[in-house]
This record gives sequence, structure tokens and C-alpha cells, in this order.
Amino acid sequence: MEHSILREWEQKNNIQLGIEKEKLLWEYAELVYHANKRFNLAGLKTRHDILINLVLGSIEPLLHLDVPRGTLFADIGTGAGIPGIPVAIYHDELAGVLIDSNGKKISFVKKVIRDLLLDNVQPLQERIETAARTRLRNAFHIVFSRALGSISVVAELAAPMLVSGGLLYVYSHERAEDLPAPVAEHIGSLGMSALSIHKRARYGLSDVNMVFIKTGATQDTFPRNMSAIKRDLNKFTS
Repeated sequence: MEHSILREWEQKNNIQLGIEKEKLLWEYAELVYHANKRFNLAGLKTRHDILINLVLGSIEPLLHLDVPRGTLFADIGTGAGIPGIPVAIYHDELAGVLIDSNGKKISFVKKVIRDLLLDNVQPLQERIETAARTRLRNAFHIVFSRALGSISVVAELAAPMLVSGGLLYVYSHERAEDLPAPVAEHIGSLGMSALSIHKRARYGLSDVNMVFIKTGATQDTFPRNMSAIKRDLNKFTS
């Protein structure tokens, strides 16, 4: 089963994963599938959905990502390791930190890293806003977020973690140009701006999902406590 699904996906995207990456991606999907039976790790339940939507769906928009070897990324609200684990397997030239405050989920991520012998990612159990205010401030070239929540919340958590020129990559069906004005203004106040389609090509990124670039400094007051961030959600809705 796994070979046919993976081969069809490779043909569709005109790529070759190679035996080792195929094996790692399939084994990771299996680990998620079995752990999901014991506790609520991911919303998708079948092997097929986990492999196609969670695992391969995390790397498909990043297949042609073109950044220097050693680029450091953070996956905030990683949960089961999505998208960080698939990204680290496919782009093994990158190094990443997978962050979540949920102890059960981070324990699972640790098991994955240990079982798959991944040496380019490390887990961190900590509240994102705490890490972003302290040791992980101005630390990353890319921050990934998938299913963490509102873009205004994600941007406030991610912006302080990025170096100047760093990218925030948000898996979303929304388009940056369609965001309500208060949300766009808030993102701008964090020193971030939407990356144009033309400029995305420089990084090997397509026009799917939302991408922001850090163009200015993020004030020391950000990120605020989560309670303060969430209080503003009503005014950030259209």
C-alpha cells in the first residue's frame, strides 16, 4: 500500500524521494496512526489520510524550497510533529526545533526522533510565547505553523523568533491580501509584511499558503501573554 501511494504522489509531483526518505515518511505516518489510537494526537484517523494529508501535505508546497544548508527553522505548535518532522525528513539539509507545550505530544515527538534516528531536529516543551521572549528570540530563519490558530496570533508568536529577513510560513487556505485591515496592520506592527508571489520564487515557493517576511525589528513588548493576545481576536475579525 505505502509504495503505491508514495509512488503515485512522486509521479504527480515529478520527484523521486529515494528509498530512505520513502521509508522514513511511511514509518512516521505509521507512528502517528498507532499513537492516535491511544490519545488525541491528530484529527485524521486513517493511514491514508495521515500519510497523504498530514505527512505528504506538509512537504508538497515546500518541495522546491531553496534556502542555504543549515537554515534553522521552528515549528510552533508542532503537535504530532506536523509539519516539522516531514520537513526535516525531506529537507535534511535544514535543522529545526519543534515546539509545543503539551507534554504528551512532545513525548511522542521525542519517540519519533529516537525511532527514526533523526539528527536534524530537536523537541522543546515550552509555551511558545515564553520561548519567543527569551532564548529563542531572533533565532530562526523560518518559522512554520500549521493549524495553530488565527494568523494574528501566529504572527505575534512567530515574529520575535525570526531573524531579520526570516520567513513565516503559514499553512492556510486564506490569502494574505484578503486579510482584514486590522489583521494586516497588526502584522505590520510586528515588523512583518506579506511576501509577494514574485519574491516567493526566490525561495522556491509557490503561491499556495501564506508567507511573510520580517522586514523590521519586533518591539520588545511582543509577544504578549496569550490572554492579552486572545483578547484582541474580536477586533481582528472582519
